[in-house]
Amino acid sequence: MEHNAGAIVELAIRRQEISITELSRRLHVNRRTLYNWFTKNDLHPDLILQIGRMINYDFYPHFESGFFGFGPEQELSPQARNTQQMPEDRAFYWMGKYINLLEEYKGLLRKDSF
Repeated sequence: MEHNAGAIVELAIRRQEISITELSRRLHVNRRTLYNWFTKNDLHPDLILQIGRMINYDFYPHFESGFFGFGPEQELSPQARNTQQMPEDRAFYWMGKYINLLEEYKGLLRKDSF
């Protein structure tokens, strides 16, 4: 069964009654990034786990085989991270990669400024 991970995450966030602004602050991303994640059918398990921790919500029941075959709190190996299939729409794939890269860069700049 196909799941829309972004929609599941969005619904959970709204049910927990946490504001998008507050969650974006906790995750150190901008609100637009969160809204982009909500439109994706496929989100990385680490991201889903991180959001779940921030809003105190367990996402495991919403996905058939755990998080794509990984158990709870199991760290993904670098090889497992790179085996995800590229989505049909390559523009969104690269846009997501670019946004993640910018967010990592922003985080590094914040660390340097303190």
